[in-house]
Amino acid sequence: MELVKVSSEKALEKELIGKVFHVTPLENFPSIQGKGLTPNTELKIKSKFTNTATGFFRLRCCVSFFDYRNYGSKTWKEHAYKCRPTQVLDRTNAIAVLFLSEGLFDKLIPWTKWKEEEAYSQQVVPHIEIGYKGVVSMTHIYKVIIFEAKNC
Repeated sequence: MELVKVSSEKALEKELIGKVFHVTPLENFPSIQGKGLTPNTELKIKSKFTNTATGFFRLRCCVSFFDYRNYGSKTWKEHAYKCRPTQVLDRTNAIAVLFLSEGLFDKLIPWTKWKEEEAYSQQVVPHIEIGYKGVVSMTHIYKVIIFEAKNC
C-alpha cells in the first residue's frame, strides 16, 4: 500500500479523478489499518459527513465509497456538491483517503439499488456514492492519501 501526503485541495482533487475511495478523519486511520474498513451498522462511529442513521448503504451492512469514475460527467456535476470528500474538514483538520483496488469493483453495489428498492426515506448520493457489503480488508486498499487542512 502506498502512503502519500498532499498539501492542497487541488492536489487532492487531482488524485481522486476516476477512482473509488473512502474518506475518514485521520484519527480513525490507525484503527482501520488494524481491522480494515468495517460497516458502521451499529452507529458506533459518529460520521463527520452527515447523520448516517438513515444511510442507505449503512443499513445494508455496507461501507460507503465515493465513486469518481465518472468524474466531470453531467450527472456527476449535478450531484457532486451534495457530498464532497473534503467537507469532513469542517469538523476535523485532517483526513485519510483510502483507494479501493479495482479487484473489488465487480462487488460494488451501485446507488441505483436505492432507486430499485424505492428506499426514498434513506440517504444516498446519486451518481457519487457506492457501497461494498461487509469488511474491506486493507489488502484491497492500494493507496492512502493523508490531507491536513492548513490553519490560518
